[in-house]
Amino acid sequence: MKLRNFLYLNTKVIEDYVSAIDGFTYDEESQELETSNENVVAGKAAVGVASGNGSHTGKQTEGIKRSVRISDAAKFDKIYKFLQSDEDDGMKYYEFLSESDYNGLHRDDFLEVLVTARFSKMKELTDSVKKIAELAAVFETITDQQILDKKASEAVNGFSALGQMKAGKEISCVFEFEDGSYPLVAYLDESYFRCGQGNFVGQAYLLCKVIKKIPKGQSVKLDEIFDDIKKLPLNRAQRRNMPKNMDNPAELRDVIKGPALVVLPIAVYQ
Repeated sequence: MKLRNFLYLNTKVIEDYVSAIDGFTYDEESQELETSNENVVAGKAAVGVASGNGSHTGKQTEGIKRSVRISDAAKFDKIYKFLQSDEDDGMKYYEFLSESDYNGLHRDDFLEVLVTARFSKMKELTDSVKKIAELAAVFETITDQQILDKKASEAVNGFSALGQMKAGKEISCVFEFEDGSYPLVAYLDESYFRCGQGNFVGQAYLLCKVIKKIPKGQSVKLDEIFDDIKKLPLNRAQRRNMPKNMDNPAELRDVIKGPALVVLPIAVYQ
């Protein structure tokens, strides 16, 4: 049995997969245990001129019933073992991908990979600015002096606004092999983190499902600021009035070039 420390676990997907495997899902089960107690009774007996010790052992069995909760880790282990046992559509393990490995992958394939995670440049920058703003507020309280000038404060407020725009949305994350080739792009639901996001970034195992392949010559842009505006159903005149370049500024531009994979993250663990 593998013991895992989960950093991220998509319990919604786990429940769906367990239901598909068993035909049902449940959170609790009843267990019945048996415990036994042995009582030894000793006595002294005499027959004629001979005497000796005699003993008698009594065994009593008691049943105990209890209701136990099926943990998320146990449900994950069921899925993991099921994927391992499936010879046709089972799980594939990689610590790096060769060109032939990549070409052999298809949509809906399950992968377990050893990778290093990083958040998008947008998130990393807005998180850093938030920490700077918090530190500045502490120092200003202690020293009674303004740490950030007007321009710096405006920049902090601008990045804070960008962070608020992304709040509640999926978090873009890139998982990379040690050689940097064939990166995996995933979108994480904040509610499924099992650790602080500051402790999430680093090397870990990722169990995921392939959503699509990004071939060479194509790319994926992460956290585009104006992405929602681009999707608006504008007429021709409105589109002419829109700025021609609506890409992120260079500091926030995060483009993952193919060959790459877009995956559904099921679990991240160590």
